[in-house]
Amino acid sequence: MYYWSLVIVSDSAIMFALFAMALIGIGDAINKKARQENIPIASYLLIQSPFFLLTILLVVLLSTGIKVSTTDILYSALGAIFSFAAFTLMLHSLTYGYAGINYAIFRLSFVFSSAAAIIYWHEKLTTGKFMGIGLAIFALLLFFYRPKSQTILKKSVTSAIFAMLLNACFQLILKSSTHVFSSPSSFLLMMSLFFCVMVIIYNIFSGNPQIPRKTFLYAPVNGMLMALGSLFMIIALSHGNLSTVAPIVQLSFLVTLFMAIVFLNEKIDPIRIIGMISAITAIILLGR
Repeated sequence: MYYWSLVIVSDSAIMFALFAMALIGIGDAINKKARQENIPIASYLLIQSPFFLLTILLVVLLSTGIKVSTTDILYSALGAIFSFAAFTLMLHSLTYGYAGINYAIFRLSFVFSSAAAIIYWHEKLTTGKFMGIGLAIFALLLFFYRPKSQTILKKSVTSAIFAMLLNACFQLILKSSTHVFSSPSSFLLMMSLFFCVMVIIYNIFSGNPQIPRKTFLYAPVNGMLMALGSLFMIIALSHGNLSTVAPIVQLSFLVTLFMAIVFLNEKIDPIRIIGMISAITAIILLGR
């Protein structure tokens, strides 16, 4: 009986992680489209963040109700700081970089967060998990490859790398919070409140730019997608190990890459195809 309960918990964690992967991947592609439309980052965040907040608030009111403790406030504030910094840096990197490549770099963060979980929380490193992480890294390295004639601007890559490290810290904070928060949705609601405060401050220091009409085509949809994706990710983390959940969620760049090729006219080559096959295999191994 105990064995089957563990199997059910593991399966539910993987299911929620896959939902999060799909939603976040689509949301990331929308971010790139917004950058192509030259929508100011401050304006984009100003519209995106309230829709993120309202989506989570609706979920909270329809489910458990608001349950907040002092610990929730502390962890949600820390999570909001790292989430805001990572998200803003990624938006800046997309100004000049490719969505498929930059998000591949950004999602490499799971290697650091998974390693930390194995070292500090003593999560089990199985053969399948080891091979899955290895294949995921191999896939990312293939996505990094570009002919010299198509080299990405250094500024874009540097921003994506810093965003990746901040995102790894964010994942560790999320996993730590699952041991102490009152409920996943209430915790995410608190974090989105802090996020909105930082967006307002960011807009003030940015000179309160104008909001183009195109902002309302992309920011609200992204806010709702990222809210639901983040909620599924936290639920997955509360049911499973970080070293399993994080790699699956962070391989959302596969969805982003597909969207970028189909809708954003980014090109694909044989090396990227091999990378996609490697990444899909990695997901299967990590989900075992």
